[in-house]
Amino acid sequence: MAIDLHTHSTASDGTLTPPELVRAGVAAGLSALALTDHDTVAGLDAFIEAAAGTPLRAIAGVEVAATWYGGSLHLVGLFIDHREPGLLSLLARIRGDREIRNRAMVERLNGLGVPVTYEEVQEQAGDELVARPHFAAALVKRGICATRPEAFSRFLATNGPAYVRRFLPMPVEAVAAIHRAGGVAVLAHPLGGSRPVRRGRLRGLVRRMAACGIDAVETLYSDHTADQARTAAEVAAAYGLAQSGGSDFHGETLPGLALGVGRGELCVPEAFLPELEARAARHRLAQPSPEVVGPLPATRRSAGGGKPA
Repeated sequence: MAIDLHTHSTASDGTLTPPELVRAGVAAGLSALALTDHDTVAGLDAFIEAAAGTPLRAIAGVEVAATWYGGSLHLVGLFIDHREPGLLSLLARIRGDREIRNRAMVERLNGLGVPVTYEEVQEQAGDELVARPHFAAALVKRGICATRPEAFSRFLATNGPAYVRRFLPMPVEAVAAIHRAGGVAVLAHPLGGSRPVRRGRLRGLVRRMAACGIDAVETLYSDHTADQARTAAEVAAAYGLAQSGGSDFHGETLPGLALGVGRGELCVPEAFLPELEARAARHRLAQPSPEVVGPLPATRRSAGGGKPA
């Protein structure tokens, strides 16, 4: 049976609630599903509770962006203890800066003659984490844009006129926080789209991330071609890393990506799970007692990038 180890809910920038995501996973015939919301674990209790008594195995996860040479990369944490204080502290710091960034984006939009307020954006988010898709929804509701993709292309994309970069942790800090929570750190979507595979660039990235302590590479991903997936798997093996995979499902936020199958061809095998679980177990055993775990270092500023956040 297939699994999906990279999905999002309304707790960050998806459009399905955690229980709705569970129901969709059951309907899709998946045997395991990980909820990996951006910079938050707020949806995990409802996700795990909803999966109880179903044939679906719920895996606690999170997606954390990290600064990388003026841009950013994303790390997915799987099998985490979502109540671990060190991880919660890091995520709270990231969200705190996100709040500052979001208000600055409202100011940018207003400066462009777009009369949207922060309260309107918050209304779209409800009680969940405010992210760029909520800005897009507010612009659509205002009638300024016809669709959410138009809002991104005109204003909100990384190179858009209303985009504001935010502070992000260094990769080694994000990996350490995931490990402290007893999870495995996965380099997310290292390649994508229809670009030709650049093996040398990928090897360099994975080599540097292996030095930061990552456990796995997301080799199977909605926007990876078959050639890219093979290359990613070969590079992961060369550095002794496990494989992971997922759709990066967001619901209506990223139309065309279906749960479990991505753009239609994705199939992440259950065979990925044992090695990921074994590595998570080793991290849990290796954790020091709480009294000797020191504070996390300061974050760094990033130019952004990656998926909508």
